[in-house]
Order: sequence, then C-alpha cells, then structure tokens
Amino acid sequence: MWFSFWKSRDRFSIDELRYLTEQLTKIQIVNEVNKDFVIEALRSIAELITYGDQNDSSFFEFFMEKQVMGQFVRILKISRTMIVSLQLLQTMSIMIQNLKSEHAIYYMFSNEYMNYLITYSFDFRHEELLSYYISFLRLRLLEDTSCESFSCCSVSFLHAISFHSLLRHQDEVASFPLYVEAIRFAFHEETMVRTAVRALTLNVYHVGDDCVNRYVTSAPHADYFSNLVMFFRKQCISLNGLVSDALKNPGSDSVSTILAAVDEIEDNLYYFSDVISAGIPDVGKLITDNLLQLLIFPLLLPSLRIEAVNEIQIGAVASLYLICCILRIVKIKDLANTIAAALFFPLEAFRQISEVKLNGYMLGHGSIQDSHPQGSDNLTGVDGVRLRVNVPNSSSSSHIHPEVVICQSDSTGSNLALR
Repeated sequence: MWFSFWKSRDRFSIDELRYLTEQLTKIQIVNEVNKDFVIEALRSIAELITYGDQNDSSFFEFFMEKQVMGQFVRILKISRTMIVSLQLLQTMSIMIQNLKSEHAIYYMFSNEYMNYLITYSFDFRHEELLSYYISFLRLRLLEDTSCESFSCCSVSFLHAISFHSLLRHQDEVASFPLYVEAIRFAFHEETMVRTAVRALTLNVYHVGDDCVNRYVTSAPHADYFSNLVMFFRKQCISLNGLVSDALKNPGSDSVSTILAAVDEIEDNLYYFSDVISAGIPDVGKLITDNLLQLLIFPLLLPSLRIEAVNEIQIGAVASLYLICCILRIVKIKDLANTIAAALFFPLEAFRQISEVKLNGYMLGHGSIQDSHPQGSDNLTGVDGVRLRVNVPNSSSSSHIHPEVVICQSDSTGSNLALR
C-alpha cells in the first residue's frame, strides 16, 4: 500500500503532464528561488508534447483542454529572470519544429497566444535572447517549404497567424505579426540575424497568397523595400571608402576586407533577385524605382564623372563595378533599359520640365514618342514618383532619340527628361 502511494509517475505519461501543468498554475511569480523548477517544467512539457504527437494524441488534447499555451504566456508575464524567457522561446521552438500533426500545427498558430509571444517586448540587449527569438521566428514550417506540412497548409498557416484580424476582414490581412516583427531586425549588425530574417521573408513572399502579397506591398510595409535599398547604398559607400583606403595604404588585410565587403554587396543583390523572383506584383517596380531614385541616379551615375553628390564622393571605378553587379544579378528589363539609356547621355542632357502626363504628353513641351502601349511595364512609380524609359525600335524615325522621363506628382519637385 505504502509502496503504491510513493510510486513515481511514469515520465512519459498524461499524469506527468498533468502534474507539471498544475505546478505551473500554482506559481504566482518567477524569481531566483523557483526559476530552476519553472525551466525544467517548460523543458519537460515540450518533451512530453513532442512524444505525444508521435505516439498518443491524448497528450495534445490535454494540452489544448488545459490551455497550457495560456500558462506559458502567464509565466512570461510574471517572470523576473531572462533565463526563463530563453527557456520559453526554446520550448516553443522545440514543439513547433517537431510537431507533425496538421491539427496540432494549426492549433499552435490559430490562437492569440502565439501572436502575443511574437510581439512581446523582450529585452534584446541580451544577444543570446535575440538569437533565441530569431530562431523562434524561423520556424521549420517556414524554413522548409518542401516539407509535407507546409505544402499542405502553408496558406492556412499564414492566415492563422492573423486569425482574429481575418475574422473581421475576410478579404484582407489586417495584421501579420510574424512578418512585421521579423523585418524589424532586417538590418541588424549581426549577419546571422539578417540572414535569418531574409530567409523568413523569402518564404513569406513565395507562399503565393494574394492577401499576403497585397499586405507586404501596402503602406507602411512597403517601406521595407526602400529601406533595403538605403542599406545597400550605405554598403556601396562603405566599399568605396575601403577601396580608397587600400589605394593609399595597400596591404593584404585591406584586400581581404574589400573582398568581404564585395561578398556582402553581392549577397544583397542576390536577395533582391530572389525577392523579385517570388513574382509578387509591384515588388519588382518598388525595387527598380528605389534603386534608380536612391542609388543609381543620385550617386552612381554622377560618380562616373567623379563629382561629389550631396557631399558624398564615390570613385568612378567603384561606381562602374556596382552598376555592372546590379545589371548582372538583378535581371530587371526596365532597370537595364533605364541604366543603358542614361549611360549614353551626359548629365547635361537632362533638362527640367514642368509636368509629365502618364499618356505620353508633356504640358508645354510637346509630346513624347512612346513606342510602348498604354499600361506598359516601362511606367513605374513609388510615392508619386514615376519613371519612363522609351527606347525606339529599329523602324523608328532617325530624328527620334531615347528619352528618359522622371516625373513627380509633387509640383514643387524637379522633373528631369533627356533633351
């Protein structure tokens, strides 16, 4: 009798899961005294749920019935130690990465607790915590788009992330915490963090859901693409500085530093190419226009004349190299046409115009020869800024020359066109 009373619980049993859940429920605050028990309880629950998913569905049924996810969130709120936050993120990552049941996967993402964990204000001054958080965001469900679970319910998964918003707005994604929180770290100083964020965003872009596509290209989320170009611009300026320093003080260290910078620049361009290859409408135009308006026109092309631009000077060799890299890696027809047309004319060939109409006519300056039908992809725009490249075909009259028009909807801005 006494033996049966003191008999230990089976480690992989519902009784063990029930015991751990009850003990977590009793905790009112997590501090130095009880943190070790809480950490072990979280770790054990992840192990039990993973075991149950593969052997006994009643484990996950208990997990849902007792709303253990809610206990996780409560523990996070009352915790006073960073190590508990680390363990909680690790627990969630282990569970999500090892769950195979579509029912379990959908449950994990279709409740408010997941969004709460994603948007929780962790103290990211601790590098280890940030590393765990990024790993948590990079769920295997998103890492491997070829896995059976992802291919079967990828769209359902993304919709589940914004489950409550979609209930109110059936045709649009009103919120996407996973994506929004991830791109906050897109320009983090740690390469590993940036790489993880880019992998996550690419998986989002390749899902192919129209609602998600409209969400990522709408304001303010579309700012991510202009920020990408601005980050790339800074890298280009940094590369030029490294080249200039190497010319003044040549050495083996400077060569290796330049090669590392070149690798990062090419990685960024390949990321641009991968984003465009996802086929999301307007993303190609966003990237093209931002590259032209933030980098190529204001900095690279003028630098071929070795002139200072906005107090920033970049060497002609570096500019030409960067233009070649952009054309070689980012294969966008409109971008290549625009750069090619601009290279054939000096900056003096550009003149200011008062207004440009989208149908090909300039007020007060006659008409623009347009060899493309209305609605051509050669017309793009970002924030009211539009760019047109018209290159005549071989049958065009000899007096017609390629024209590049940059127009702004703001009448106070300057408009440029080739003479």
